[in-house]
Amino acid sequence: MDTLKIDIVSDIVCPWCVIGFQNLKAAMDELQSELKFEIFWKPYELHPEIPQEGYDKKLYMQQKFGSSNTRSPYEEITKVGESIGFEFNFSKTKRIPNTFMAHRLLWKAEQCNLQTELSEALFKAYFTDGLDIGTKEILSNISHSVGMNKENTISFLESKEGGQEVADLELDFIERSIGAVPTYFINDKYIIQGGQEPETFVSFLRKIIQKENAAHK
Repeated sequence: MDTLKIDIVSDIVCPWCVIGFQNLKAAMDELQSELKFEIFWKPYELHPEIPQEGYDKKLYMQQKFGSSNTRSPYEEITKVGESIGFEFNFSKTKRIPNTFMAHRLLWKAEQCNLQTELSEALFKAYFTDGLDIGTKEILSNISHSVGMNKENTISFLESKEGGQEVADLELDFIERSIGAVPTYFINDKYIIQGGQEPETFVSFLRKIIQKENAAHK
């Protein structure tokens, strides 16, 4: 069976990254009899200017969108989430976290083959449960819930391990003109961007494997 490698450039605080992955999972389920998939998560920071301790979400929203009582930018996302089985609770989130430490943890999780499990747990922790995923305590608890050693995770987070590697990856995507997430790199040469519908993923992935197979004949 053919295998496709998919690198997902994503940020934990990006709701369309959640939606995109839910739809990608649906597409992979549909294609499971045709293809195997190797999934890797790559770092991108939507808000690199956020201080390490995070930033008050209400104040940030006022500064970005103004204080008028216009329709919340989150209403559409909440409805889309409901339609695909993901619960967005934007009112629970009080702070916008700096996500660099979480990306370091995801980098570490690749060594345990737990990147996808950790990514999904981080999405739920932030968007559904309203947890501050910028703190070592929350991150170590989440990592433990997916099978990583909590004590080792705490030691890792208190070190600088992975910091340069994550920074280099982020810079690489900037240099490749990736200005929005989610972005999906398929077999290191094909690109899909945005929270596509499952059928769009299915069509695109089938075309890629047909092209790859034709090239190897």
